[in-house]
Amino acid sequence: MRPRRTRPAEHALATVVGTACVLLAATACSAGGGQDSTSDAAGAASTATYSAAEIASATGTYKVKPLFAVPKTLPKKYRLAFLNPGLSYPYFATWADGMKAAAKFYGVDLDQADLNFKYDTQLDQYKQLAVKLPDVVGSQPMNDATYNQARQDKAKLVLIDGSFKDVPHFGVDDKQVGTLSIDTMTAAAKAKLAGPWKGRKVLVAGLTSANCEPCDARVKAAFAQAGSALGIPAANMTMLTPQGQDPTTSAGTTFNDFLTAHPDDAVLVVSYGDEPVIGSVNAAKAANRDGDILAVSNGGDSAARLALRDPSNAGVLVAAVDYQPYAEGWNWVEAAIATAMGKPFETFRVDRVLTAANVDQFYPGDSKR
Repeated sequence: MRPRRTRPAEHALATVVGTACVLLAATACSAGGGQDSTSDAAGAASTATYSAAEIASATGTYKVKPLFAVPKTLPKKYRLAFLNPGLSYPYFATWADGMKAAAKFYGVDLDQADLNFKYDTQLDQYKQLAVKLPDVVGSQPMNDATYNQARQDKAKLVLIDGSFKDVPHFGVDDKQVGTLSIDTMTAAAKAKLAGPWKGRKVLVAGLTSANCEPCDARVKAAFAQAGSALGIPAANMTMLTPQGQDPTTSAGTTFNDFLTAHPDDAVLVVSYGDEPVIGSVNAAKAANRDGDILAVSNGGDSAARLALRDPSNAGVLVAAVDYQPYAEGWNWVEAAIATAMGKPFETFRVDRVLTAANVDQFYPGDSKR
């Protein structure tokens, strides 16, 4: 066990800081794994790791795929700290659920802060967690102040859905999921183009978030695929940036204005997440324009799953690309343990799409909440 860290005098009674942004970016770290077992019994006991089958079993219908084979006996009981962007947002709340479950399973301590989307408070929130001297601290993208303070505190860092300087990170591949959103609706769109939308102008509306490069990247990838797979010209593609803190409400208002400006056109709706798409679908239904749109959301959080189960969304909300936020949260704990041990970890891949037909199969526990 390494010695207890000391903080600078000026921080003796305070605590440390950081700022995080809300949604996204995806990059991944190099492949990793557990330790090799040795031939003697004592060595085998100390280097035994949890297998992928054990993790799949432990996580039930979530079927988490581990990013790092965690040793069954850790070098020490690590303390982890995570700065959650906002627990009121279903996707981030599910991150927290996955993290808590993984921390309990692997036997590590976990402290989480809720920024409530007030990013200017992240330094204060970090200070409150830092008094417990975490071995590893996590967040989405951070600023120089957070990075420098954590380094000064001798804490290691791991980001999820974000990147910063030399910090290890993992998360959703923006281009992959943006492309997948269009691939998922291509069959339905072609059926519309051959039927009720035949001869109509078809637009692609991509809802993004202000100052969010990963959000933009997902939408741009969807635009590129819409051109390739459906032959929609770039001139018919519009990126919309709703203003406001609530992504569902603000997107609904923005998309309603867009529909009003295009009364005779059909629209394919994509976004970086779930809530903006759900807001758009709600706006279209309220305007009696639901026959004019097809939508696929990104994320697969509880709001998207509820919307897929809503019969009034049939034929409008085609699917939700499932980022498996519970798995991302669980995987962050694995990545944090790997980082604490000085080990690499594997990449995170998105390969599941939720529909009204399969959502209960993948998330049977939703009805019990």
